[in-house]
Amino acid sequence: MSKLRLIDERFREDPGHYVLQTLLAFGVIAAIVVGMGILTSGTVVAALGASAFIVFAMPHYKTARARHLIGGHAICLSIGLVCSVPVRLIDGLAGNEIVLGLIAAAAVSLAIFGMVVTDTEHPPAAGNALAFAIASFGVRHVLFTLGAVLLLACARHLLRGWLRDLA
Repeated sequence: MSKLRLIDERFREDPGHYVLQTLLAFGVIAAIVVGMGILTSGTVVAALGASAFIVFAMPHYKTARARHLIGGHAICLSIGLVCSVPVRLIDGLAGNEIVLGLIAAAAVSLAIFGMVVTDTEHPPAAGNALAFAIASFGVRHVLFTLGAVLLLACARHLLRGWLRDLA
């Protein structure tokens, strides 16, 4: 019979690193949300929160690299914006749940395709493809997202020798 394990054994060996990396994540996310201003919807911030998890809990994984973090978000944001064009141009589409659902599905599937073809896989970025496809986001949302992603990439780069994979 296996023993129920609530706490990771690695945490027990070095809790300080876990706590410090979590506090660093707090600082970067606070800088993004407070310092840059809450300029966007919760959906976009949620995708960035998932990206922060990858950067601070799994910094040595492929998806945490700058190419994947920045490239994945840039591709998905672009795909989301392109997919939003029909909603922006045709009256009545924004209120049609079936059409919005199909547009959202197209955005996510194209985001997956775009990321795997360009070797920029970053799963949280697919959330931005969906968000930008169905919401009426503007330039400030794009700039907020790109700025936040760049801040996460810079934080990972500056801390790369110190951060450990916690997951």
